Amino acid sequence: MSTSSLYVAIARSMLGRAGVYAANLLSMVILARLFTPRDFGTVASIAVFSSFFQLMTEAGLGPAIINLRVLSPRDRNGLFGLTVMTGMALALMFEAARPLWQAFYGLPRVGEVVPYVAASLLFYAASIVPTALLLRDQAFYRIANAGVASELVSTGASLVLLRLIDPLHALASKAAFSAAVNFATTYYFSGRTQFGRPSWGMHFRAIRPLLSFSSYQLGFNVLNYFSRNLDNILVGRYLGTAPLGIYDKAYRLMRYPLVLITFAMTPAIQPVVKQYAHDKAQVEAIQRDFLWRLSLMGAVAGLFIYLLAGDIVAWLLGPQWNAVVPVIRILAIGIPVQVVLSTSGSFYQAMDRTDLLFVNGVFSSAVMVSAIVWGVLQRDLSKLSWALVVAFHANFFFAYYVMYSRIFGKGLPAFLAKLAPSALVVIGMVAFHHSFAGSPAPTGLPAAPSLYTHARPGINATPRQHLPLRAFRGMPPRDGGELNRRSPGGELHIGING
Repeated sequence: MSTSSLYVAIARSMLGRAGVYAANLLSMVILARLFTPRDFGTVASIAVFSSFFQLMTEAGLGPAIINLRVLSPRDRNGLFGLTVMTGMALALMFEAARPLWQAFYGLPRVGEVVPYVAASLLFYAASIVPTALLLRDQAFYRIANAGVASELVSTGASLVLLRLIDPLHALASKAAFSAAVNFATTYYFSGRTQFGRPSWGMHFRAIRPLLSFSSYQLGFNVLNYFSRNLDNILVGRYLGTAPLGIYDKAYRLMRYPLVLITFAMTPAIQPVVKQYAHDKAQVEAIQRDFLWRLSLMGAVAGLFIYLLAGDIVAWLLGPQWNAVVPVIRILAIGIPVQVVLSTSGSFYQAMDRTDLLFVNGVFSSAVMVSAIVWGVLQRDLSKLSWALVVAFHANFFFAYYVMYSRIFGKGLPAFLAKLAPSALVVIGMVAFHHSFAGSPAPTGLPAAPSLYTHARPGINATPRQHLPLRAFRGMPPRDGGELNRRSPGGELHIGING
């Protein structure tokens, strides 16, 4: 396999996804100015649990279908029918669990979001098989068209409903509209795939040959879900919806380089690499060259986000989201390593080693959970962010140690040496952050206090240069009064200096 075949597939995937990400960005810019952090936090708190239900619906079936060489119409329809039935069952369960979601967060309005999310679960389940068929055929442009259509229609629907109904309901409806449009378009486009458009079928036993692959994939997905979403769950549960809204926005902004760079690439990796899985030496050489290029892109993206965090937040979100800036600066330091790490799963899948992917999930979950729990206990979003950055790097070393020792039969030194330029950028950002914390920043990077003390009336940096979350207007206390849970100093802080 030459590098050209992989890079051509990646280029097609990235070009196809560019429109989707542009639509996502436009949607975020518009909605962030019309809805409050409280609305976003309430929706995000439920979205965390809906993601888990989506994982249970998908059950690792998508990657398993991509690896198939043959699939009869009877089996195809049986898999489609099974996913739809599963989606219906889980949607009803999610709606029935509404009292549990309300009791968990202690916020009465959380339950109002549940019906919209339950509807989105059904449509998400129905789109699993059509989307997998399109990915298998590397129909990246068609998948992108579906993504753009769903984003534009759902955003437009939210804007129209904002004039007619309660803002929280208007924002929550976006998930249902997006899932419905995505299903309709992917289902239509799947008629042009090699295996054809699925229809309703009752041959549910078609799942049996895929269980050995999909069971490990499901196990990894579940572990990865909890390790990646526990921060949202605990921040929403113990710090409130407004802090969750701020943290969620910072994390989403940090993930945009990942979305633009790697998440657009990963759909192309498995379909291409699986054809050459028998030649491990060549796959390793291709991966090493690919990840070197990827690491350089990640380093540039991380440095860009770090230096221009204030401008990015002001332009994309507006002044009411100024508290996002100190959080995203810290999270940006973890972008380079995440860009590289996020492609590892596709190589494990292509090499048919989802068992090792599951092992990675166990280790990653333990590390991430420990970091998140420690960070939340500190009642400080900056410390939570630093803990996550450390966890990202620990997971990187473990993932590639397992891959090189168990799949390629090689050591890590040559691979790590390729990534040295990116590592130097990360070290430089860490040194810069700590060296200039609390002192005037050089040209191009505004001093942290100036970003916040003049942004909104009544906000002043404390002597430790931390921002009390309760100082921001529009941030809801958990009980209608002061925030219930506060730091030893009496306030819940977002650390500017980290």
